[in-house]
Amino acid sequence: MTFHFTTERLHIRPWLQTDRGALVRMTGDAEMMRYLSNGEPWSDARIDELAGRIEAHLARHEISFGALERHDSGEVIGLAGLQQLDSGDFELGWWIWKDYWGQGLAIESVRPFIEHARDEMGLDRLVAVIDADNTASRRVAEKLGMVFEGMKSARETMAMRPDEPIAFYAMTLEGGAEAAS
Repeated sequence: MTFHFTTERLHIRPWLQTDRGALVRMTGDAEMMRYLSNGEPWSDARIDELAGRIEAHLARHEISFGALERHDSGEVIGLAGLQQLDSGDFELGWWIWKDYWGQGLAIESVRPFIEHARDEMGLDRLVAVIDADNTASRRVAEKLGMVFEGMKSARETMAMRPDEPIAFYAMTLEGGAEAAS
């Protein structure tokens, strides 16, 4: 079964090859990438690597980062979802196109993934890996009930990440492990 979630304003579904233009737009924008690659646009190879990782994660876990499609226009305005880190933890993540910042879409987009992680996957914990200076994403994590656990090297979470400090957040999912048994 492949995931599909509907929220008040969004349809969330797996990425398709036809969504590449939205990913190119986001990863090519310096403001969007300031906390992900120091404002540097991504190469085609890096975009392909992310798309391949999303596809592989979906095949392995039946969940991944998905496209955030607006109900009213069909426009893909970001991505959100889950990915397993090298540590075994599942990371909750979100990217929202800058024209939609400050509208509550990050929180709206990840809530179905939190419920899925707890109710369907039986997870009892989720984490978030956030650039230390990204105060907006840190506020999102805190509004979701995540707790700051400290600074880590991004490489501690995934070997392919650069060795730079990140803010590491976590949340406990009540009923997660028990629900899966």
